[in-house]
Amino acid sequence: MNRNENYPAASVAVLDINLAWATLELVADDVEDVQILVSGNEEDVDDLRTSLTDGKLLVEQPAYGLTPRIATTRWMQVVARLPRSWKGAVEATTVAGCLRAAAVKGSDVVLATVSGDLSAAGVEAITLRTRTVTGALSVTETRAEKFTLRTVSGLTRVLRGDFRFLRLNSAASDLDLDLDAPPEKLEATTVAGDVRITAPLRTACISLRTATGRLRTGGVSITDEGPVITASTVSGGLSVVCKEQ
Repeated sequence: MNRNENYPAASVAVLDINLAWATLELVADDVEDVQILVSGNEEDVDDLRTSLTDGKLLVEQPAYGLTPRIATTRWMQVVARLPRSWKGAVEATTVAGCLRAAAVKGSDVVLATVSGDLSAAGVEAITLRTRTVTGALSVTETRAEKFTLRTVSGLTRVLRGDFRFLRLNSAASDLDLDLDAPPEKLEATTVAGDVRITAPLRTACISLRTATGRLRTGGVSITDEGPVITASTVSGGLSVVCKEQ
């Protein structure tokens, strides 16, 4: 069963999507309205609630009793198509499904999953926050004034990012960042994961607090000036390498 709903973009200031196990895709496209496209079986599609109140478009799946079988025995896909000129706030969460965001532009953007993979490509925001627990997290060609990343054990990659302030938090996952511009400030906290940073910088104020990890630099001089990069970890290490432009 398919279900399609359109909302005037000028009436939507906030897009709030909360799903239990459905797959979610957010994409900016050549459309005039905010479109919510849903595919799945009739009962699940009918259960999805949508409402637009005071500028907030809410898309919500009922809270199901989650079991190990729910992600394999049930399936539904929700696609939100946004006009390329739309720049509202986005909060998108799915528990057991994958989440993908492509070319979305917004003020405050929150993307979160629990056990599904999370992918963000070409996203632009003032504040971008990404969260996963066990799913892989991939952020590519994305720009934000402030970027927050939280993960527990999923594979994490940030490629060709441009951020002014970064705050990274991980338990067992390695954090790999390839940045197109040097950040003004980067703070990373891990338990056992390594933090590996490649960016176009020659000097930086770098510090590492660790029990057994090591600090390594490549083509970067540690000074009291320039970008501030700090990491705190138990057994992980910190690597900062200069990226040639």
